[in-house]
Amino acid sequence: MKSSAPLTTIWLKAALLGSLWASVEIVLGSFLHNIQFPITGTILAALGMCLCVAGAVMWDRPGLIWRAGAICAVMKSISPSAVILGPMIGIMLEALLLEATTRVFGRNAVGFLVGGALATSMPIVQRIVGIVFTYGTDAARLYVAIVDMATKSLGITSVRPADIILLLLAINVILGAIAVLVGMAAGKRARTLRANESPRPNHDVPSLFGSPDPSQKFSRTLLAVHILLMPAGFLAINTLTPWASAPLIAVYFAACLFAYPGLRKRFRRPRLWIEFAGVSLLAGMVLGGFQHNNGATQAGGLMIGLQMALRATLVVVAFSAISVELRNPRVISWFMQRGLGQLSSALDVAFEALPIMTRAIGEEKRFLREPLTSIARVLATAVRWMEFLETQTEAEPPSVFILTGEQGEGKTKVLLSLIDELRNRGIPVGGIVAPCVMTDGKRMGYDIEDIRTRQRQTLCRIDAHDSGITAGSFRFRPEAIAFGRMALSPGHLKGCRVICVDEIGPLELSGKGWGPTMESLLQTRKCCVLLVVRRSLVDHVVERWHIGPLHVWNARDTSAGSVADEIRRNLAEVSG
Repeated sequence: MKSSAPLTTIWLKAALLGSLWASVEIVLGSFLHNIQFPITGTILAALGMCLCVAGAVMWDRPGLIWRAGAICAVMKSISPSAVILGPMIGIMLEALLLEATTRVFGRNAVGFLVGGALATSMPIVQRIVGIVFTYGTDAARLYVAIVDMATKSLGITSVRPADIILLLLAINVILGAIAVLVGMAAGKRARTLRANESPRPNHDVPSLFGSPDPSQKFSRTLLAVHILLMPAGFLAINTLTPWASAPLIAVYFAACLFAYPGLRKRFRRPRLWIEFAGVSLLAGMVLGGFQHNNGATQAGGLMIGLQMALRATLVVVAFSAISVELRNPRVISWFMQRGLGQLSSALDVAFEALPIMTRAIGEEKRFLREPLTSIARVLATAVRWMEFLETQTEAEPPSVFILTGEQGEGKTKVLLSLIDELRNRGIPVGGIVAPCVMTDGKRMGYDIEDIRTRQRQTLCRIDAHDSGITAGSFRFRPEAIAFGRMALSPGHLKGCRVICVDEIGPLELSGKGWGPTMESLLQTRKCCVLLVVRRSLVDHVVERWHIGPLHVWNARDTSAGSVADEIRRNLAEVSG
């Protein structure tokens, strides 16, 4: 059974809004990309902003938009596209822009309009940056040369290359403003929609989406290698001749296809290679033979085009490989353990709601004729699904935090200070703490203290002769183990808002020590559980009990006050 942190109200709302946004991105986005629709990025950005604004109007909570963006960005990773970094970054930037403007101007018409206009302009900006990043600064020269040739041949002298970009940005800004106005109206309507008008969520709808190939093997080392090889490849392309750098790129390309079989399908498509060849030829003509006044030759232009194609190949291959490695469960776990524990639980809800949101969108046959009603009805589905999920809150497990560090880094010292801090704030604390016992500067063993009653016993010693559990050089007293398990029993912890366990180690991972108490602890309602875990064992503990920690603190660079603030904030959200 999975045990993870309960979702606070804002994360639950963000999960449903993010799922709705992702369903549009995945379904509509895949369709538009497949038919090569010219302004797909702008359309998807506008729809995303429309939904975010509608959600913000319906659920007036600061922080909702960026959370929904984070969930949508992660869910975008299940898209069939091999390259997911660009769309994920774009979604996250759009959400952050809208969140930032609503923080500055308020969650009102001004904040929404400014944020929506900026966010909807992101696809153009991202496209320009992407082209320059992929093909280098020669892409800008190529663009300027083409515009100059076109305007001269048409006899137009008043249009500059920058004017076309500004016109495209203006169109995007207008579309963004329209999307925001529609979203504001739809959010207000969804908030007042009668219950019998809103469709009921159908929990039996099967999921329409798969997950990455389960046979794919991941490597954090390879992720680092890909990240480092990209700038190294750029350096090789810029400093070596194309004939010298091309074999290096070819070797890297072949290695990636061997390591990631799923990428082969993408590179079998002729369109990608036609694009690269077209850029090379166009650069040869425009930057070479047609610009004799700059002293350039057609051969020189072809060399520039070949460099651009090599650079593009490197970028596409490297980002494709990085996109695969970012799906590594250990990489995702690493991010989750650093303050984004709620994201894990929110994603579970979002993926569960995804087919429901997709079905709700598919049922709106009159979207073009009645956009306000259609969007409001889809949002009402999210509201009904949230009401259903809120009825399940009594079955939610506790919020879990982890305090980590290696031996001697002060884990217990921070925990003792935290216990005092929580008591001073009137928060009932229970559990166990195991202070170290030193003799002449040598660690001789540990005691165990019941945090609630402050009773204390000898837990283990290196020179003990009792028949007990042995772990390393320490021998644990059976009566002390029984004492600790009693201190962690549900009846003894009744009324405690925070439960501390010092510590969870190899003994517990093997099913001994405090291991047998973990299942009951992770079912305690409306409280926080703080586990003290050696840094090298955090991943093992998370995997052993399927924990989704809200935060992982390192003892050497954190304070009891900051930990207490975070725990108190979480308790307030759970209670609320």
